[in-house]
Amino acid sequence: MINTSAFIEELIKYLNTLKSGFKVYYERADKKRTFPYGIVSGLNATELNAGDLVSFDLDIWTDYNLPSATVEIESLCDLCRNALTNKVISSNGVFGSHVGYEGRDTTDDREDDISHRRLFFAARIFYI
Repeated sequence: MINTSAFIEELIKYLNTLKSGFKVYYERADKKRTFPYGIVSGLNATELNAGDLVSFDLDIWTDYNLPSATVEIESLCDLCRNALTNKVISSNGVFGSHVGYEGRDTTDDREDDISHRRLFFAARIFYI
């Protein structure tokens, strides 16, 4: 049975274990968030014979005013890319998935005090 929400829950749970102080949200960040933080969004699903191919974005933001902002955001991008590339995420009895890295983009934000990067991933999800 299709259960994309279970995949999202497990993905967010996993990303929130990667680094202390780096919180990842789905679609919208909490209003009380602190830098750095990430948001998973842009889910697009294509049906496969035994599941779905789901692409998603991971946006990462840091405070540009900090002296270490550029190094911090690049380190977080590397951390997330390394952690998710070839990662198997599953929920017993619900789904199994394999995540792959697709690419990355530097985004142009209108605010001068924010550094922002976007990583692109795809997951093959097989529902049990």
